[in-house]
Amino acid sequence: MSIPEPLSRLLSNDTPSLADWYGDPLDAGVAEHWVRRLQSGNAQHPQQLRFGDRLAELVARYWSGRDAEMSYRSLVAAAGDDCQRALLELCYGQLLFACKREGARKHLDDGFALAAHLLAADEYFRVMKRHQALAALPLHGVVTEPCSLESLLSEAGVIGKLRGRDWPDDAQNGSGHTDTLD
Repeated sequence: MSIPEPLSRLLSNDTPSLADWYGDPLDAGVAEHWVRRLQSGNAQHPQQLRFGDRLAELVARYWSGRDAEMSYRSLVAAAGDDCQRALLELCYGQLLFACKREGARKHLDDGFALAAHLLAADEYFRVMKRHQALAALPLHGVVTEPCSLESLLSEAGVIGKLRGRDWPDDAQNGSGHTDTLD
């Protein structure tokens, strides 16, 4: 079985990009296959375990329906530097965002704050714009049907247009933001 995205990017020998999106849904059966495969490989060669391998297992656990929060907490303790902590927070926030779960925004914000000084300018603005667009989406306490980044951005775009046309602007509803074109 070939390695599905986003696992292939996390499992490659290259350092995973902080600007990539790792939250696109995986089929539960495919995810379960990769959880088992990664766990058996990790058990056989624990000394060769890379952070990206452990993060790929977290992604597979999330989409297989297993408890991913426990893996997340373990990775928080294992993250050795700002790059790994940023990657973990961004990745976990993306997984939560794919199902529009509460807490997703905090993980994305924390990850972006850690990653900001590590990103090239074009990557910084790509991530910033993506997070700004996703901010339009409502998050829920219950899991919703998983969505790809493309679907999330489309929905966020529609919500943004509706708010721009039919809702008072942010300055009037108390957020303090004022557009420079006002």
